[in-house]
Amino acid sequence: MNTPSEIVQLTDAVEAQVRLLGELAGDLSDCRRAYAAMDLDAIYAHVAAQTSLCDRLRQAEASRAAAWQAVCVALRAHSNGSGARDVGAGLQEWIANVDPALAHRLRRALTEMALAEGQVRHLHRTHAVMLEGSRRTIDMLANALAMFSPMYAAPRSAPPNLEARQS
Repeated sequence: MNTPSEIVQLTDAVEAQVRLLGELAGDLSDCRRAYAAMDLDAIYAHVAAQTSLCDRLRQAEASRAAAWQAVCVALRAHSNGSGARDVGAGLQEWIANVDPALAHRLRRALTEMALAEGQVRHLHRTHAVMLEGSRRTIDMLANALAMFSPMYAAPRSAPPNLEARQS
């Protein structure tokens, strides 16, 4: 059995992406608790952490895409350049001839990535629903406060001579 470096790079890239998706899922869950507690500092910290994780995920996705391109190039070279239609069949054949432990690791990483993406997608939808509910609550409060605006005029600025006395 052989171990092509392209498959190893692809497996490493997929595993890195799985780790980042797990971190993002954990942060989305923690952020939900911060929203429920109305802890504004924690919310801002989670938003910053999620932004950083998304940037790192973009880099990991680019790394995975590059590794996949390298696998496709190697498969075309391996199959004597017979065309792009044969890449899928060639990949299955290539993985069948790869070290079984590496093939298992790649299959496990791809399965874990699909599960992690589904979990992040679910948490994202939950987060969006929670934010939409918060937006509606704030809109209702703003409408309720707007009803009282004709009764209470906005405060006037202090007369100039009063400001000088307070200094």
